[in-house]
Amino acid sequence: MPWPVLSPFRMRPGLARLHAPAPDQPAAPHALFLRDALAPVYRAHKTQVLAHEAAFTQVGTPHGPTLQAIAQAYARETGVELAPDPAALATALQEDFVVLHDHPDGDMRTEFLSVSFASNWNPQDKLGLTFAAIHQPVADNALLQSGARGIIDMAFRQASMLRHVWLLSPSDDLSQHPNTRLQRRATWDDALARAEQQGTTLLAQTTFRVERQTTLPLPELQRGAFFIRVMVCPLLAVLQQAAGRSAELHEAVASMSSAVVEYRGMTPVRDRLLAELSTL
Repeated sequence: MPWPVLSPFRMRPGLARLHAPAPDQPAAPHALFLRDALAPVYRAHKTQVLAHEAAFTQVGTPHGPTLQAIAQAYARETGVELAPDPAALATALQEDFVVLHDHPDGDMRTEFLSVSFASNWNPQDKLGLTFAAIHQPVADNALLQSGARGIIDMAFRQASMLRHVWLLSPSDDLSQHPNTRLQRRATWDDALARAEQQGTTLLAQTTFRVERQTTLPLPELQRGAFFIRVMVCPLLAVLQQAAGRSAELHEAVASMSSAVVEYRGMTPVRDRLLAELSTL
């Protein structure tokens, strides 16, 4: 599980170039895709989401050559051959993906989204938008917005890039679509109630959620692909993996602006999370 927690907390691009691994290094940290022992679990969850909520999760018009390029890139990295169609890619990839298309105005706009595991956002709302428009609702977005053109040019026209985004969540569900009909979405009130009923801390009811985001430039197709691998783990388990993480997380959460805390839905619980982190 990655640990991308930095202090002070800022909404920042945080892009790093993906390089081929050295011969003595594992491929996974440098890979465009991650395929691991959880692949059957992800397939089962995605199949269920697509069966019940395809209209929410696959939006736009798929571009055949781009899907073919994604399937070819996946085969090169993993050795797994996939049919280049939306359903096959959606269920076989542990990543969700978004295709962006070059426009004459110099921007790129989303053309197709296959997102089964949205983190509290609706893929339907993002179709046809530029990077800047997609991130307009994000709190404290100045760093993201000021670098929007450069980010698009670098990550979707020049080189594959890697970025991590982390969240604290009251739910361990992979799919956190705001309009999901598969199950009731857990809230922080639910987490507080579970802590009370079970006699545990709120931290014990909290999930650490990470989006590993990578990009694949396809300039010959006037397109680029964006991949989102969602990973979830109980927060306490993640904190126990290395010394000092509780203090690092405390500093990061304490440094969040009120706007970011509100945007992430943590306003009712931030003080309690900070208090509990300070005791670890």
